Amino acid sequence: MSFDAVRYIFRRPFQWREFLDQSWFVARVSMAPTLLVAIPLTVLVSFTLNILLRELGAADLSGAGAAFGAVTQVGPLVTVLVIAGAGATAMSADLGSRTIRDEIAALEVLGIDPVRRLVTPRVLASTLIALLLNGLVVVVGVVGGYVFSVLVQDVSPGAFMAGITLLTGIPELIISGVKAAFFGMIAGL
Repeated sequence: MSFDAVRYIFRRPFQWREFLDQSWFVARVSMAPTLLVAIPLTVLVSFTLNILLRELGAADLSGAGAAFGAVTQVGPLVTVLVIAGAGATAMSADLGSRTIRDEIAALEVLGIDPVRRLVTPRVLASTLIALLLNGLVVVVGVVGGYVFSVLVQDVSPGAFMAGITLLTGIPELIISGVKAAFFGMIAGL
């Protein structure tokens, strides 16, 4: 089924309406849990890193660590946990209830492939929303790291901002987006 779902991505006709409906559904179901998981994780990473950097006398590098942690690790991890935990679970429950009500069998009787009609748009929706949620987690991570580092641990705001791009640039953002998209696709499949 996974092979067929990926194969139907590149075949016409594509079910755009189902894709948009499922994208909105997954985004709606996953937005709040993403924020509720991202904030404590990024604060934990910033807190632990800032303690280590203070011991080494390099508290000015906390921006680099917070950005690097949020972009490369926390973003894709939180994204896949929420997409698999909230989005994919809700999609599976919907497909299961359709099977119980014999809607899947009705589609097959009508000559409509259920994988093409129902599964492929859901897989692409989870992939797209995982990519977008990754961006949200990265922004929340950097802002949360800034607030926590500057307000709680007395790191200089200028030093924090100057260090953000020290370890993190466009290549890391691209890798993070690709990881999140693959994780979202795997969760959808």
